[in-house]
Amino acid sequence: MDTLRIQQEILDVFEKNSIYSFPIDCFSLLRKYGYECLKYSDQNTEKRATCLQVSDDAFRLKNKIYYNDTLQNCRIRFTLMHELGHHVLNHTGDSQQNEADANYFASNILAPRIAIHYSECKNANDVSHIFSMSFSAAEIAFNDYRRWRRYIAYHKMSVLDKDMYRHFFNRNANRFVWHLEQCWDCGREIYNQPGKEICSICSARSGLTFDSDSEYSDRLSVDARVLGYITKF
Repeated sequence: MDTLRIQQEILDVFEKNSIYSFPIDCFSLLRKYGYECLKYSDQNTEKRATCLQVSDDAFRLKNKIYYNDTLQNCRIRFTLMHELGHHVLNHTGDSQQNEADANYFASNILAPRIAIHYSECKNANDVSHIFSMSFSAAEIAFNDYRRWRRYIAYHKMSVLDKDMYRHFFNRNANRFVWHLEQCWDCGREIYNQPGKEICSICSARSGLTFDSDSEYSDRLSVDARVLGYITKF
């Protein structure tokens, strides 16, 4: 498996489609690649049976992706990104290697390891919650993240790691941003606080109390970014 190539393809997807926040919108992303997503349950009885014979999860047919909508949402998301992986990686035919590559693509596009780091996930449950993945998929992602973290602790960041960091580094916030919300009142961006719907300024005006969205320490200092080291865990 050429993991570096797959990670580069993922970064290209992020850059070309202006993805700056997690969890990503899988359906919207697939539409940008020209795919129409169709539910198994919307097909007639005969066609639905045929779909299940082809795959329990999903499959591509020309510019359509048929998917089993009776599955849990987290599994559907992984399956859809698996199919996108086949497209992006230009797979032809069926093989174990293609399936493994598509799984690796799906895992890393849903939860890039550097994003797991900056969202301060402590375990697979955190990954599952923040990146909207099934526990089993989150566990694989978290274990792979730990391997990535150990490597970075002893070696400089790769060029690809730095490029991924730069993509998600928000100059307005002066930090790595893994989640963006907009204040429903003033439209101001809220960084790295999933579920928060009102910014600190508007909450102060209304007398509400929220944690400040500006109080955040980027765990890669300027010097550390230049050197390519992660200094804190």
